[in-house]
Amino acid sequence: MTTLSLRSAPTTHLLSRLIEAPHLDRLVRELPNERFTALVREIGVEDAGELVALATTEQLVAAFDEDLFVSRPGERETFDRRRFVTWLEVLLEAGDRAVAHRVAELSEDFVAHALSSLVLVFDHDQLRERITEDDPAAIEADGALERALNEEIDGYLLVARAEEGWDAVLALVLALDRSHRSLLVRVLDRCAALASSYVDDLDALAEVLSEAQTLAEDVEAAREERRSLLGYVEPRAAKGFLALARMPMTGELAGQSRDATTRAYFRGLERKGRSTAPTREHTDQPLEKLLAQLPSPASGGDLEDEAPRLTLALQALGGEAPPRFQERLAELAYLSNVVLAGLADEHGQRLRPSEAAQAALATVALGAELLARERHGLASSPSMRATPDELREVLEAHPADLLFRKACSTLVSRGAPSPSGIVRSRAELEQALDALALHPKQAPRCSSPAGAAPGSKTD
Repeated sequence: MTTLSLRSAPTTHLLSRLIEAPHLDRLVRELPNERFTALVREIGVEDAGELVALATTEQLVAAFDEDLFVSRPGERETFDRRRFVTWLEVLLEAGDRAVAHRVAELSEDFVAHALSSLVLVFDHDQLRERITEDDPAAIEADGALERALNEEIDGYLLVARAEEGWDAVLALVLALDRSHRSLLVRVLDRCAALASSYVDDLDALAEVLSEAQTLAEDVEAAREERRSLLGYVEPRAAKGFLALARMPMTGELAGQSRDATTRAYFRGLERKGRSTAPTREHTDQPLEKLLAQLPSPASGGDLEDEAPRLTLALQALGGEAPPRFQERLAELAYLSNVVLAGLADEHGQRLRPSEAAQAALATVALGAELLARERHGLASSPSMRATPDELREVLEAHPADLLFRKACSTLVSRGAPSPSGIVRSRAELEQALDALALHPKQAPRCSSPAGAAPGSKTD
């Protein structure tokens, strides 16, 4: 069967080659959602109209999930209305009837949220009655409406929040009015309910924003549930986990409970009938590639990652206890996505996926090394390192997320390098082990680590 290669030609030639491919419609629809998203990103949304028109609704939703929500590490992801305008304009290239049919297949919550982010919708008669009253607020509102882009459609007054995207929104509304009128009425009613407080009381603006926020949260929650199946971790949850990981861990690791965030994540996978954390197939997501290269019991070879002894230990674990091996891989995938979603670099930017994967592996390796050294009396010997077999024993007995937390809390409490508690490379791992061995009893810091949540404690 013909396949689509994302890297076989420069981007400027990729689209023309795809369009010339035989049976393009079948090829596009047979792409996994993640590869379709990567393909559109490779070409650019603005130039991908032909492919977008051929996509399935599931492919389109996956692309929206990836492209329409923005955030900084550890912060809530928000809907990018300007980016939605770009997508809407691309969808309109296929014609009004096609865009109406495509939008009708999307979640009604999503459509209402997207539309309300671009326009205010009012009951026209109710608004006109209010602004004809003789008071300063009404006069000012009437003037603002006269200056704004607006359109009256069957008793609804649509007012543009900004000029950008107005033509595309109006085209969509008119297309829905022609072929999916009942859906349009439901959506406009919901948008009008969000804006109704403006009519009677300008002070109700805060309440309207609160109602709009609830709709936004519903849309975001549905997206987060879809993305959790692909291995994503919500940024605020990731930030909370990393703050907790920096807090002291008291007592033996065997007596520690898994934190609430991690429990909820894996419990959610179990409810969806999955026993392990899934991994994504994006061509630009090396964290999954890195984890996928870990040797299986039936395969040999070395993995040139940032924690080679941990890799050998995992290989041995895979041969002796395959179910436990799969659990540890799932936990490493989870931790890689936690670091990707919750940790920023020194410039406040998100790490690259490869950097996040390396950081998760190296930090888990440090936690495993620390525990193995405690078990085998190596703590006072800076040059000694645990053997792969000793690390395998630790990995078999303890989840990777607890080993990650042990590493973070130890580094922070002893004032060792890396105030974040995360080591990002093999070199940093070795430096941290040397520092901890040379100063095994250094007093913990008196202040909480930067970014830790006040009052946080282990679960």
